[in-house]
Amino acid sequence: MPDFSYKFYRTTTDALQAMHEAILGARQSIYWEIYALIDDSVGGPFVDILCEKARSGVEVKIIVDAIGSFDLSRLAISRLRGAGVDVVYYNTLSPRLALFHWARSLGHRNHRKVLVIDREIVFIGGVNVGKIYTTWHDLHLRIVGKVTAPLLRSFARAYIHCGGDRKKVRHLLHSRLSTEWEEIKSRFKFILQSPVNLNYSRSRKIFLDALSKSEKKFNLLTPYFVPDKKFFYLADEAKERGVVIDLFLPFRPDHKFIDWVGGFYSKIAHKHGVNVYLSHIMNHGKAMTADQSVGFVGSANFTPRSFFNNEEAGVLFTDSLMVEELNLIFDDWRNTSLTLDGSNYLHFGLSGKIKDWLGKFLGGLI
Repeated sequence: MPDFSYKFYRTTTDALQAMHEAILGARQSIYWEIYALIDDSVGGPFVDILCEKARSGVEVKIIVDAIGSFDLSRLAISRLRGAGVDVVYYNTLSPRLALFHWARSLGHRNHRKVLVIDREIVFIGGVNVGKIYTTWHDLHLRIVGKVTAPLLRSFARAYIHCGGDRKKVRHLLHSRLSTEWEEIKSRFKFILQSPVNLNYSRSRKIFLDALSKSEKKFNLLTPYFVPDKKFFYLADEAKERGVVIDLFLPFRPDHKFIDWVGGFYSKIAHKHGVNVYLSHIMNHGKAMTADQSVGFVGSANFTPRSFFNNEEAGVLFTDSLMVEELNLIFDDWRNTSLTLDGSNYLHFGLSGKIKDWLGKFLGGLI
């Protein structure tokens, strides 16, 4: 069997350190889709090392989201491009002649966090780059092995969408897995979602299919939780089968209005028999396990916007060791979280009703 390894990172700081070290060791190529890259005291060193790598002859291409990376300075962009880094913006904020198309595109974001180094090292999950994120828990996955072909093709398509020269990524569009990797391929696959097809969400299907097939246990981690009726229908069915459903949310999210949304939907979930665990530290991870059979780590929040309006990326795996390790991470977070029990709902009284109303209204926007 070909060489293959993986590692989970449970904090932003640990993941950033590992990514920086991997970029430092790059010999041939660096392809990075990143939602939020900020050139502050944490993101600045990434800008420095990317410039250094490009000057040394490494092919470096980056796709940054125009909204997520709004705080990426013009100086940083100038330095990167001056060093030979190919930087493109996803759905730029600058108005275009096709005004209606441009206005519509503002709601479509590249929310992916995918770093591919030397076509062999992959970092994928929920981690953004900036000082504001370094106190957070998150979930990022490093995979080492020549399994990057789907990610390279996806990167090339996103690069072309952003106005990049097709000729510069033609070699990525024709990336293929070798036959020796078929066994590995059968145990995991990359889930790449684009808002081009607005009526279908691969990420949503992964979550709901896993819930519908769960036999004993279903774990769901998301920083932002806006379920639809289908989720609660499947949750009710799962409870009738005796499935234990555990939902992991941050006690205090990074935005006040998200707090209202989470307070409302966590209460509804608890009333449907879902165990709700609230982490005291902001947890930005997005992950799922069903029993000991399947796991998922990615960038998609459990919200309509992530499901139907964003470019998202994740990895679905059935490797038993990977699923077991992710379940152990859930166990650790469960033991250090506040358990919602009905007496400690986040919203109470008249002010709570107002917050619930706002949460329900704002939930459709995130």
